[in-house]
Amino acid sequence: MSEDIRWEVVEESALSLTDHEAIAAMLAQAFPSWSHWYVGGRSWAGMQPERRVLGRTEDGVVLAHVGIRRMFVTVGGEDVLVGDTGLVGVSPRLQGSGVGRELMERVHDVLDGLRVPYGFLGAGEDRIPFYAHMGWHEFPEAVGTFSAFTADGAGVVETEQGGWMVRPVTARLEDWPEGPILLNGQQV
Repeated sequence: MSEDIRWEVVEESALSLTDHEAIAAMLAQAFPSWSHWYVGGRSWAGMQPERRVLGRTEDGVVLAHVGIRRMFVTVGGEDVLVGDTGLVGVSPRLQGSGVGRELMERVHDVLDGLRVPYGFLGAGEDRIPFYAHMGWHEFPEAVGTFSAFTADGAGVVETEQGGWMVRPVTARLEDWPEGPILLNGQQV
């Protein structure tokens, strides 16, 4: 890895406008097809995280980011507390350098500290092997429904099969309920 990265866990209320702008700039680079979401200080696409894991340079440039929020999802009719994990991004120039692995190790520490039963995330098909290598388990038959908001703020209900992943934290993977997943709102 060519750059020194300072890692930190930051609560949402401790972020400044400058922080949000730096996060948004990196997310726009990491997700170019979604860059219209990440303008100015808008550093989120759905639900705002409660905690963020940031990897920055000494001068504050954000190189890696994850957002986490505790929330309940309903799985097969049962409410389950999860650490919803999203906005996982690494600066394009550092992708493939091991920074993503370091980032996810820190995410695991945050989830452990939150003492949630499970970490939870929705992953694109091309990202599933990475998360699986990091200890997340996919439920490929699971169907998840959530509120997706457009950049203009209009909400639409989305249903997707596959890509729903869980990481046991204080509970056992075997205790994850079976059935459809209802996020009861937005994803992080």
